[in-house]
Amino acid sequence: MHTRIHMIALVLAAFALLHAPEAEAQMISVEGRVGVTYPTGDLSNAGADTGLGIGAELMYTFQRNLTAYAGFNRHAFSCDSDCDLGNSPRSTGLGAGLKYVFHAPGDAYAWGRGGIVAHQLADDDGSGPRNIGFELGGGIDMPIAPRLHLVPHIGFIQHDAGGGFTASYVNFGVGIHYHF
Repeated sequence: MHTRIHMIALVLAAFALLHAPEAEAQMISVEGRVGVTYPTGDLSNAGADTGLGIGAELMYTFQRNLTAYAGFNRHAFSCDSDCDLGNSPRSTGLGAGLKYVFHAPGDAYAWGRGGIVAHQLADDDGSGPRNIGFELGGGIDMPIAPRLHLVPHIGFIQHDAGGGFTASYVNFGVGIHYHF
């Protein structure tokens, strides 16, 4: 029940951001990305190793330098036979937050972002509870064609995984960002 309340709050916050007062640079965009995950903390201590991550987001720019985002992520980790996390561990869930574009020298747009995630740690045998956590990140939107940007990025994600275990990891990746 507690997780459902968090999910409802997340959806309401995203809805409020998407319906903010009219601004000069309203724009809708989508982004898809792939990356490499590096476990830290409890994940690393339990034997998790680097893996692959994917994600997709819908974005709404409601001010020239401020964008709201909501999306889905799946970050996997590799595990050897001495790993305590089971077979094919992964952190999967939804996220939402704000992206702030800093000074844009030339054609590139440097940005930072922060938000909340509702993720769960799972493996091939089952999944743990979905819990609220946070994400922080940064990157650069580099135009490669009209309306299309290449987006190298780095991010840090952390969420409770139940039983006193915290899932935290760094994600390095690249995305494709398209403005409608």
